[in-house]
Amino acid sequence: MSKLRQRTKHLIYAGLAGATAMGLLFAGYAVWNAMEHNKREGVIERHYQRQIADLEQAQLQSQKSMASGWTISRDVAPGETIKQGDLIQIKLPLEAAPGNLITDKDGAAGRTAKIELGKGTPLTEAMLYEGQPTAPDLRNREMKAVSLPSNLRQGDSVDVRIQFPSGQDYIVLSKKKIDKLASPTMWIKMNEQEILSLSSAMVDAYLHDAALYALTYVEPEMQNRAVPTYPVNKAVMKLIASDPNIVNKAEQTLAEAVRTALESDLARADAQSPGNGSFSASEYSSGYGQPSGSSSSTPSSFQTDGSTPAGESEDSFTLDQPQQNKLLEQAVKEGGSSTDQP
Repeated sequence: MSKLRQRTKHLIYAGLAGATAMGLLFAGYAVWNAMEHNKREGVIERHYQRQIADLEQAQLQSQKSMASGWTISRDVAPGETIKQGDLIQIKLPLEAAPGNLITDKDGAAGRTAKIELGKGTPLTEAMLYEGQPTAPDLRNREMKAVSLPSNLRQGDSVDVRIQFPSGQDYIVLSKKKIDKLASPTMWIKMNEQEILSLSSAMVDAYLHDAALYALTYVEPEMQNRAVPTYPVNKAVMKLIASDPNIVNKAEQTLAEAVRTALESDLARADAQSPGNGSFSASEYSSGYGQPSGSSSSTPSSFQTDGSTPAGESEDSFTLDQPQQNKLLEQAVKEGGSSTDQP
């Protein structure tokens, strides 16, 4: 019995020793495996860290070689003003970025589009222009006595010209935008000097059977404004010279010389023509003190030197007496009373 117990004890001790040895071996293996795993993870982590560093370096180099610019978040029509909220900053490769790319947000906000701009278009200086501040003498003018193109639309830009029977053709108003259109009536913005120039042109059209007509620009956003060439008559020249509402004074010497040449040509043309009877039926004759059906020939009391024959009323039209020029006064009054909003 004692021998059996002793043998059992030996077996138990042997089993415990074996289990302890296996546990130690397993623990050693687990520790070694964990160390190897950590080593592999460290290698992988260092590898990815190197890759991330390389990518960050490449991104920094790429940013250094890219241009910063601005684009718009919506479609913008020609003549429309770009607002702060419309702008989104973008990056473009230097080799692909235009040289006149707008890099400052303030350089784009508040400016006006020359052409149609689609959403996402990088903005350049050539696409925008600075809006002009509203002049103190700017007014809305309703015009009916101008022959309009059949395809004229609201928003178009036009030159208003005058053509004399002698073939002489002058620009009265230059690059005026049509604010409102109800053909044959249009509304445009005009300053004081333009209003007086138009009044002078209407009087010339009445006296010399001239034609007032409008021409549209082909690409108004790309084409520069034409220079007005029409020389106003002497009475209006005096009014322009003395009018305190006119901001930009005309070059009086040049204008007077051109006007003198024009009057000389018109005098020769009138001497060769029996009269301007065809004007009475035209749209220009309305509103200038001549009832329909009456004779539209040049008044006999009108003389190019401004004199009034004996026996005639002082109400006759004279170039040198603007205060007695009823036609011009009425045209100027009409220009001044047409300042209501369209």
